[in-house]
Amino acid sequence: MTLGVVDTDVDVLSVSDRDRILEAMASCCSQSGYEETTVEAVLSRAGVSPESFEAHFADKEDCALAALNKMVSETLARISMAQPRSAEVSERRKFEVQAILELMAAQPGFARLGFIEARQGGTTRMHDSYESAARVLALMMQRAGHMAEKHGARAALGGAEAVLRRELAAGRAAQLPGLLPDFVYAALVPFVGQREALRQAKEAVKLAAEEG
Repeated sequence: MTLGVVDTDVDVLSVSDRDRILEAMASCCSQSGYEETTVEAVLSRAGVSPESFEAHFADKEDCALAALNKMVSETLARISMAQPRSAEVSERRKFEVQAILELMAAQPGFARLGFIEARQGGTTRMHDSYESAARVLALMMQRAGHMAEKHGARAALGGAEAVLRRELAAGRAAQLPGLLPDFVYAALVPFVGQREALRQAKEAVKLAAEEG
C-alpha cells in the first residue's frame, strides 16, 4: 500500500517536470528560434536537471515535437468543447475560431513554435507534424461543414495561418482574439459563401466586443 502511494507521487512529479520542460522549450524557441535554442537553455528556464530531461526526451527535436503535439491536442480539445454539436455549422465555427484564438493568445510560445518555427525554422519531422495536424483540422472542418470539396477547408486554413504567422511574428499574440471577425470570415466563406460569411463576421464583431 505504501509503495503504491510513493509511486503515485513520483508519477505526479514526473509529469510536472515534463510540463515545465515543454513550456520552457516553447518559450526558448519563441525568443531565440529553434536552431538557436539549446537543451541547456531549456533546462535552465524549466529549472530541472539533465536527468529529468533525458527521462522524457531523446533530444531537443524530440522535446520540440512533444511541445507541438501538446499544442495540437489542446487545440483540438478546445474545438471539441467550443460549442454544442446541436448548433448550426456556421455558429459552431464562430465559437471554434474564438476558442483557438484565445488559446493562441494564452500560450504565445506554443503558438509561435507551431505556426512559425515548425514551418520555417524547425526540422523536417517538425514540419511534417505541423502538416499532419493541419490535415486533421481541415478534415474536421470539411466533415462538420458537410463539404464535398476537401480543398476548400485547407484553403480556409491557409488564409488563417498566414494571418496567425504575421501576428505572432510581430509579437501581437495577445491581440489575436480581437481579430475574430477576420478569422470567422476566412473559416466560413468556403462553406457558406461570401454573403453568409460576412454576416457571421459582423456577428463576431459583437462577440469580440463583448469579450473585450
